[in-house]
Order: sequence, then C-alpha cells, then structure tokens
Amino acid sequence: MDDSHARVETIALKERLTAEQVRIHITHLPAMIIAPSLGGLFSAWVLWGAVEDRYLVIGMALVFLVSALRALLYHWYRATPERRQYERKWRRLAILGALVSGIVWGSAAIFLYPPLDPDYLVYLVALLALIPVAPVAALAIYMPAFYAYYLPCIIPFLIVLLASGNRPEQLTALLLIMMSGATINFAREYAKTLNENLRLRLQLSDKKEALEKTARVKTHFLAAASHDLRQPVHAMGLFLETLRNRLREGEDLALLNHVESARLGLRGMLDEMLDISRLDAEVVKVNKCSFAVAGLLERLAQEYAPLASQKGLRFCRVIREAVVFSDPAQLERILRNLLDNALKYTERGGILLACRRRGERVLLQVYDTGRGIPPQCLDEIFQEFTQIDNPARDASRGLGLGLAIVDRLNRLLDHGLEVRSRVGRGSVFSLWVDAGRAADVASIAHGMVAPTSRPGRGEKLLVIDDDEAIRTGMAELLNQWGYQALAADSAETALALLQQPPTTPDLLLVDYRLADGDTALDAIGRLLQRLGVDIPAIIITGDTDPARIREAHDSGHLLLHKPLEANRLKLCVETLLGAPERQAGLSVRMG
Repeated sequence: MDDSHARVETIALKERLTAEQVRIHITHLPAMIIAPSLGGLFSAWVLWGAVEDRYLVIGMALVFLVSALRALLYHWYRATPERRQYERKWRRLAILGALVSGIVWGSAAIFLYPPLDPDYLVYLVALLALIPVAPVAALAIYMPAFYAYYLPCIIPFLIVLLASGNRPEQLTALLLIMMSGATINFAREYAKTLNENLRLRLQLSDKKEALEKTARVKTHFLAAASHDLRQPVHAMGLFLETLRNRLREGEDLALLNHVESARLGLRGMLDEMLDISRLDAEVVKVNKCSFAVAGLLERLAQEYAPLASQKGLRFCRVIREAVVFSDPAQLERILRNLLDNALKYTERGGILLACRRRGERVLLQVYDTGRGIPPQCLDEIFQEFTQIDNPARDASRGLGLGLAIVDRLNRLLDHGLEVRSRVGRGSVFSLWVDAGRAADVASIAHGMVAPTSRPGRGEKLLVIDDDEAIRTGMAELLNQWGYQALAADSAETALALLQQPPTTPDLLLVDYRLADGDTALDAIGRLLQRLGVDIPAIIITGDTDPARIREAHDSGHLLLHKPLEANRLKLCVETLLGAPERQAGLSVRMG
C-alpha cells in the first residue's frame, strides 16, 4: 500500500513538473518570437539581391506567420483560467510550435544555399549556425520542444553541406556536428539543473501548503475547544457571583472561594489562548507614548514579592528612574509573563527585577535562580505550547504560551529581547526599550478607572445567548444589580419578547455565536432595524478564531471575551448606560 501510494505521488509530481515546464516555456515565447523576427528582417536586407526575391519574401512570410501563431498560443494560454484541464493540449501545441519554427528556419538551407553568391556564404553559414543555438536557454526548460526546434533547424543545413562535394563545406559540416553535440549536451545539463530546482520548489511548496493546512486545522481546533470550554466557565462565573451576593460568611463562603480560585486558574489558561489568537488576528492595538517606567515596575514588585515569599524565594528590585517609549499596557503584559515564568520555574534562591539606563535605550531585566534552560532549547521556549521541563504537564505551570506571547508582543512593539541561561544556575531575560523624552511624559493610568458604581435603576437590558445556562446566569446577575433583564435565545425570540408589551431596551448584550449560523452582528443589525433606534451593544464571545475576533472587533461594538469577570461586566454596563463621553473612553480602554 505504501509503495503504491508513493508511486502515485511520484507520477503526480512528474505531471505537475511537466506542466510547470510547459508554463515556463510558453511564458518565454515573446522573446522567441521577437528575436527570430528581427533576425529574419535583417537577413532579408543583407541578402536582398544576392538571391531571388521570391525566396526571401516567402521566407519572411513564413517567419511572420509562425511568429503570429506562437503569439496567438501565448495569449490563448494566458487567457485560459483553468489550464490544468488542458495540460496535454498545451504540451502538443508547445512542441508543434517549436517544430514548425525549426522547419521554417531549416528550409533556408535548402532554398537559399545552392544559388547563393559565394560572397554571402559566410553570413548564411553563421546565421544558420547561430539561429538554433540562440533560444537554447528558453527552450531547454522543456526538452521535447527543444528537440522539436533544434533538429529540424540544423539537420537540413548539415545535409546540404555534406552533399555539396566541396571539402570546405564538408569540414564546416563536421564542425557544426561537433558544435551541435556540445549544444545538445549543454541543453540537457541546463535542463537537468532547471528541472531539479523546479522539482525542489514544487516539493517545498507542497510542504509549505501542508504546514499551513496543519496550522489552520490547529487554529480551528483550538478555537472550537476554547469556545466550548469558555461557555461553561463563563456560566460558572455568573452563577458563582450570584451565589456570592447571597452568602456573606461561614464555611460555605470559604468553599465558594476555593471553587472561584479553581475557576480563575482555568480562566488564566483560556486567556493565554485568547491572547495568542488576538495577536494572530492583528487586533492588538499599540499606543506608544513616553512614560516613567519606575511606577509600573514598583507596582509589579509589590504584587510579586508576596507571591515569591509564599514559595520561600527572595524578591529583589534594582529600579532606576527612566522614561521609556512604549505601550504601557503591552509592556506590562510582557513583564508580567516574564515574572510569572520566573516564579513557576524557580524553587530556591530568588528573583530580581531590574531597570537600567543604557545610552539611548532602557534595559529591563528579570533574573531568576531557577533550573536554567539548555542552550539547544533557547529558541524553542518562544514556541507555542512549549515547556522545556514539564513532562507531566503540570497544570499549575500553564499551557506553555507565556513566552510565546512575550515574543509576539516584543516584535509588535519593536523592542529587543534577549535571553541568557545556565543549567542549574538560572536565567536572565533582557528587554531593550527605546528611551522616551521626559518632556513628553504623560500621566499613565495603570488599569481602567471605573465610574462611580451605582445600583441599576431598572434599565431594560436585553440578553441574547443560545446557551440556556449562560442566559439564565446573566439574567439573574443583572437583576441582582438592579436592572430589568430580558433574556432570549435568538433575535427573533427577542423581537417577539419586546412586543409583549412593546418595549425598547436600553442596552444589548449578545453572544457572538448564535444558533443556525447567526452571529451577534446579524442579531444586532436586525434588532436595530426593526426597533428603529440606535442602542448601545456589547458583544460577548468565547471564540478564539483570529478571523472571528477580527470580524467582531471591526464591528464598532464593545467586544468582551468569555469567561468574563462580573466586576468587569458591571463596569462596562454602567459605563455604556452612562454619559457618551464615558462610553468613548471605555471603547478606547477596552479595545
């Protein structure tokens, strides 16, 4: 079975190789048309009067006729979209065109040589010797066409010379025979080199296509798996928050905290997958500005020092005042991932966060005294789902996406990332960031400042989600916050609900992927058209497919990702129901 499959693949590759040879041969036809035509015109001018005019006129007519037919073949080929259906036809036409052209030029020896004035004999010999050689480079890509042109072009001339009975002509014929042998050998070697390169190119294209297909399948699988996981985790978060509002103390609340902790761990893994997808979808916005980086580093140090202490590690910092030119949010994400990585893989010793000024750049570094990275693995650590020292796939160490996100964000920000490591001694990750201008320093708000929280005032919020658990959990939570939640599983159901009695919602919360192939964009569009008013909308999605993320992001509506934290949802709802200027600020911060 394997041998049969290999033979089929070999035959298919040969067919594609021949088709590509014919394609290249035909695309070179303009050069093979123009050069002989010009050569024919020049020869007619040189030989005019040396031989009978009718021979030259007939010869030129034939040259131009063949050129016109080959030009027609060229344009016909270019104008045919589905060429693979006619591969054998193109081969036959390419060979036929070369054969006719060779016969036309070869006939010159029969009709021009015998009556030619001896003074012009040298020119004719040179012409008929060079004409077959000139297009070798273009013809050799497809050897059947080369032989079809070369042999009819040179053989009649050799026969005429050998049959002349004159020793000089016969010696000339012998020289042409040797030159023809060398020309054919050169053409074969040239064709062998070209076709080997062509074969390698086709095989490389096949492998690239296979890799791209594998990547697409992986992306779609991860998107589907992530979406299916995010749905129950999102519903769990809504129900846990509703339950938390009812429990105030006691053992039940402690148990709830443990469940919430487990949920947050799973949410962190899903968020890493989402970050990779958003980077693939190219919807991560970069907003660079000059800002003092010390405040960001101090805040990270205060957050990670207790976590290091819980593992028995020292957390040190060497922070110099410096102004950097970067995106504060994305730079913070890079540093968080590096610190998370150091914390996961350091069992004893400590972690150092450092900031130093180096000329026109600022050097940010994270040191650890962990187990280190083998030299041969330094490039692998930035690949997706790669963990060098986690054969048991310990879930507490994540999915192996942290450094992949660091690498992509670093390239997005155009910073410099270096890593040095010694096995058993630890690692240091260095991030080179352009220095900013102190005069341009803007006040950077680390995190979103929420509007003053207030209970709902009975505003009507329409929830559309085809998952019953999420729909119920969302409605319960919104009702607890003082809103009037209306829940539906589709746009049609929502429109019917809004008619009993006639109601106009103040805000739409719509799941991106609905039943029967509908999306949030479809549902929102139908609702706004039927209601005839402009209503703010939030799209909530569990998708990590880059194409879907890009489509939702470009819609202009606020896009939130599952699993969604209750406090973040509340903030977005309050803001969209508030003043227009606060809505604009929210869209900038959440985008």
